[in-house]
Amino acid sequence: MTKKIFKYIILNVLIILFVINLILSYEENTHILGIYMFNIVSESMEPTLNKNDLVLVQKCELSELQEGDIITFKQDDRTISHRIIDITKEKGDFQFKTKGDNNEIADPDKVESGQVYGQVLFRVKGIGNIVSYIQNVRVFINIIIFAIIIYILVSLRDNQKNTRKIKRKKYEIKKMRDNYNLE
Repeated sequence: MTKKIFKYIILNVLIILFVINLILSYEENTHILGIYMFNIVSESMEPTLNKNDLVLVQKCELSELQEGDIITFKQDDRTISHRIIDITKEKGDFQFKTKGDNNEIADPDKVESGQVYGQVLFRVKGIGNIVSYIQNVRVFINIIIFAIIIYILVSLRDNQKNTRKIKRKKYEIKKMRDNYNLE
């Protein structure tokens, strides 16, 4: 019985991991409950954010952002996390002037509202490479997780079949015994 419960627990955990991994497979604009994960790929924000740190970025209302906040945005097919140094509003849309903490000059282009993923919540030091690796082998990981899920489901189904067979045999033996006792 404890094996069966253990299998159900493992099955549920694997299904959750599979779904999360599947969601994260779509790299662009993918988030879970409004949280994005990005790998820092340059030294432009050192010492605040180091290369290969993982940052968690939360979607937010652009009106809540202030100078000094660190935002992550998409620009020229690159994902960048820089500090806001100026905010303007033109034609109802926010525009952000940004700069990396380790850069001498501000970024040349303003960041438009539609380019912003959100505000950096916090970083996890040094695991960005691991996340990038996982993103690159995500399909392989999904196949392995899916195979394990199928194995557990088949195993649980076989256990149910065996349990039914045992109950059926017990019933047949009881029926034979009852018939023998009546004669």
